[in-house]
Amino acid sequence: MEPQASASYAVGVPGGVTQPVPPPPAAPVQAPGGYAMVWSPAPVWRRAAAAALNTLIVVVGGGFFLGFVGSLLRSGGLGGGEQSRLVYAAIIQALTVGGVLAYFGRGWSQGATPGMRALRLSIVDRGSGDLPRTDQVLLRMAGGVWGIVLLPVALLWCCFSAQRRGWHDQLAGTIVVSGEIRPWWWSWNGERWEPSGAPAAPAAVPQPTGRRAAPTRPDRSRWTWTDVLPIVVLQLPVALVGQLAVVRATRAIGLGRPSPSLGSLILDVVAYGLILAMIWLFLGLRRKVSLAEIGFRPVPWRWVAAALPALVVAYAAEVILGELGNAALPPSAPTQCHDIQQAYGGSVALALLGVAVVAPLVEETLFRGVVFGWMRGRMPLGLAVVGSAAVFAAAHVLYLQWTLLPPIFGIGCVLALLYHYSRSLWPGIVVHASINTIATLALLLGAVHC
Repeated sequence: MEPQASASYAVGVPGGVTQPVPPPPAAPVQAPGGYAMVWSPAPVWRRAAAAALNTLIVVVGGGFFLGFVGSLLRSGGLGGGEQSRLVYAAIIQALTVGGVLAYFGRGWSQGATPGMRALRLSIVDRGSGDLPRTDQVLLRMAGGVWGIVLLPVALLWCCFSAQRRGWHDQLAGTIVVSGEIRPWWWSWNGERWEPSGAPAAPAAVPQPTGRRAAPTRPDRSRWTWTDVLPIVVLQLPVALVGQLAVVRATRAIGLGRPSPSLGSLILDVVAYGLILAMIWLFLGLRRKVSLAEIGFRPVPWRWVAAALPALVVAYAAEVILGELGNAALPPSAPTQCHDIQQAYGGSVALALLGVAVVAPLVEETLFRGVVFGWMRGRMPLGLAVVGSAAVFAAAHVLYLQWTLLPPIFGIGCVLALLYHYSRSLWPGIVVHASINTIATLALLLGAVHC
């Protein structure tokens, strides 16, 4: 509240004599109204209230919106036949997942969600006070997933950590601050009252600036389309010819036939090894490109922690696009499923080595490191993500399983974004390997039947 005027103020002067001092003015020149906004670490109770308000907005508002969209879709004929039910389910799932991500992503990128604004909370960069960058928003979402999975531990961490920073803030390098209006300090200079400074905050936190750091455009890769196109076009023919040469060579020298699982692993290693050899030939020898330029860089721990949430998003994209693919594309035999069961049915360990270790390592190098790495410096990010994911999906066309292509495309989009913001291939390799591990175990252990 404003300083109240009284009859007189008294201050001490040398000699122990007091003299009357007029009351301070109602408003200082520096701060209209005599008040300032003071920012401090947001208390846990206020953050919990904002989270509850956001949840209410998402559940109630999203429920009404989904109900309205659902009624429109049903009135349009969706929900009757099998294909219509698949499309209906895919649209509702996409709106649910996308709506939640958009609500929090948009709110955090602007500094606060509606629930946070109602309680005068703001998210800022821990060092500068600027609005969160896109990579910080993504990391905050990843930390939020961990917080939901381990909710009791996450709450305790937030209560007792320095400046009440939760896991999502630790991952993203952000801090939630709360604003409080306080009066300015006043001092008597012997002749008049004057404001001597803003009120002190309970703890040192960055002041929200309302600015956003300009995004850094990735450097153009030193390799060009004359390197990428031959690798992409020739990868399958070269791999098949290499496998055929190995089979004939082993028969010619009389080595005998190994077990089906071991033979399949050897052939996979040969095929992927030839793809790596082509990358080394065009990029390593021709362009003198290092492994770090392709994407094999040390990765910060926060992006390793983001791998599991990214896996959840990739799985959601796979399910939604898989349902749309099953509804829109002609049915086809599950050839990939049959191939894996036929090739590795005798050994789960060899299957995991070939499908969940070798394949993700080489495919991430090719489609994210080489293809996406070339695209993203030459076109808008969204177009580079979609283009590299389309190439990734097209590389699986050899299975002639058309309904397989949309979910692979969705996974490729997630992996490209993960590589772009982490600046390393390792998080994408972890996610890719996890997807292949789950699918391989489901196929070989009988949880899924072709």
